[in-house]
Amino acid sequence: GYRKVPLIYSNKDQGGRDRLNIAKYLTCELESPDDVVDAFGLNAYSWCDPEYLSPQGVADFKYSPYENVVKEFADLPKPFLFTEFGCNTGAFETHCPDYKGGRSWVQVGAMFDKMGDFVSGAVAFEFSMENNEYGLVITPGFLQGQNSLKITDNYYALKKQFTEHEVDQATAAKQLPLPQCISKGTADELQRRNRVKEISDWSKLPPTPIEPPTEPEKTLLP
Repeated sequence: GYRKVPLIYSNKDQGGRDRLNIAKYLTCELESPDDVVDAFGLNAYSWCDPEYLSPQGVADFKYSPYENVVKEFADLPKPFLFTEFGCNTGAFETHCPDYKGGRSWVQVGAMFDKMGDFVSGAVAFEFSMENNEYGLVITPGFLQGQNSLKITDNYYALKKQFTEHEVDQATAAKQLPLPQCISKGTADELQRRNRVKEISDWSKLPPTPIEPPTEPEKTLLP
């Protein structure tokens, strides 16, 4: 079953073998079923073109970066989420101060129409505009002299996509076995490849923190 408050891990998209090995580690039982996350999330900003074409010049999902995501995580025993998505480079760039154009969110159509039985949810990044220029709205005070909330073209484009697409029907969750935990060697190599300063032993859980004792309440005498 699931926890009353779900435990969801959101992973930065580090490419094929690393992202899949991290997912396997988080969905395997090291010591007990309590070790397993309730859902696995990927922060994916790889869809950065309006369309992906086949060699024949036809738009085809199979040539998109999401095709490999579906293939790699097809046997994930827990719900898969895009915990962040929304590339803002190339054709999707938008700039201060007017933030015209920008993201068309065409990948939403792919999520609903091509991945509806695979993706359990997706979070568009992000609501409030910051210096990274991912925001959907500009909050008061972000721009000099701005006193009211400003909604960008990005927001309306996302709303349009969500309005136009929907999952055909609810799909029953697959009952898949938990994966075998990755080996210590694989975990060590993954950490070294990502320049982790201190290599951790992923073959065992770290000790549970011990709550410090609380001092007894003092009774104030009159």
